Amino acid sequence: MSEVMFYLDQHATRTLLADDPNANSRLVQLCRQNGLQMRLVRLDGTVVFDSSSSSPIVNPAIDLKYDLHYDLHEARDEHDQFSIAFPVVSESIGQQVGNAIFSVPASEAFASPNRTAPLVAYLTMLGSVLMLIVLLVWAVIQFRRRILLPVGQLKLHAEAIVRGRFEEKINLGGRPDEIVLFAASFDLMRAEILHLNHQRKMQSQESKELISNISHDIKTPLTIVKAYIDAIREGACADEETIMDYLGVMQVNTDKIVRLVDDLLIHALRESGRISIELREQYSGEVLSSIIEPLAHVVRTNGMEFIGPSFIPNVLISVDTVRLEQVFSNLITNALKHTTIGDTIRISFDHTPENLTIVITDTGQGISPHDMPFIFDRYFKGKPSESHSASRAEGTGLGLSICKTIIEAHGGSISFKSAKGEGTTFYLTLPLS
Repeated sequence: MSEVMFYLDQHATRTLLADDPNANSRLVQLCRQNGLQMRLVRLDGTVVFDSSSSSPIVNPAIDLKYDLHYDLHEARDEHDQFSIAFPVVSESIGQQVGNAIFSVPASEAFASPNRTAPLVAYLTMLGSVLMLIVLLVWAVIQFRRRILLPVGQLKLHAEAIVRGRFEEKINLGGRPDEIVLFAASFDLMRAEILHLNHQRKMQSQESKELISNISHDIKTPLTIVKAYIDAIREGACADEETIMDYLGVMQVNTDKIVRLVDDLLIHALRESGRISIELREQYSGEVLSSIIEPLAHVVRTNGMEFIGPSFIPNVLISVDTVRLEQVFSNLITNALKHTTIGDTIRISFDHTPENLTIVITDTGQGISPHDMPFIFDRYFKGKPSESHSASRAEGTGLGLSICKTIIEAHGGSISFKSAKGEGTTFYLTLPLS
């Protein structure tokens, strides 16, 4: 209808006012093309055009009050036709000049209800619901398989760790998602706990063995000291020379007891994290001379050659004299264990503007390559040479570990180089004040 109404608005004066035959012919053509039935009515009710009438209309009229309907619900007649009116406004004068009444069968005005549409909608909704249910079931299964079951397994492993069972490996498998990656991290934690637990048990066992060994080692020299004291008291010593010999033996064994007790004390203090180091600024010349002289005597009395330093740098250092003496004593004692009569032990020094380096060298059997990574570990005792007696090779395995602890507490470092059969050299580096 829009095409017809557009034409009427442009040519209203020709069709309604002038009753132009050419215009009417065009209207007939347009109505046929669009399958319309239309009448044109002037404002006074005169019908000037009827697309369904082939003969000219001789001024028929309609009752505008009863036959002109703008509302579709009121336009239905007894022939089941709808006659709906549209106002025709002339574009040339800008006023309404008439009405166009279109007649439409009721079957075309209202489409018959589509009974398949509700069924399609219902089936669509039912399919959507079923798909949603399937998706929910799949999501629940995936959530259970990928979340609940792995978390449940992790819970069981955590309970096993709490009960002390660290050997059960955690391997969830599957694709590397967040849960699997978390389980892998959890298994790394379990492995680390297993390692630490094993290490703790080893340290506990080693500590027990240390106490047992030191107790045994202390008991032997104590027995010797007691025996010599009893001999002196019972008058077994006929002269002063014999008494001095007895006192010498007692002093050697007493020194051994003191050394064992010192080792045990340093070990206990380090275990508790409260090793006692009292640093005091001192000149190195006097301190190191007082330490080296007694050690030189010990070396020579054991049948070794001792070569002392050609000079001792007299620089200012912050040291604990007692602890530093313990380091020297442990290193010299360790050298004596791995040398034989005729070997040489040498002490020398070097210094830079920042550090003082102490070099202790022996020409003994050296350190086995497979022992080198472990010589500073607690309780580690390298395999003694066959040329050494059991008494010379015995020890607690704490000496070098204690040396490292003391030197590092001074802010310094300890290192070594060794070759099998060529001897060992230790380097102690202390910072200058």
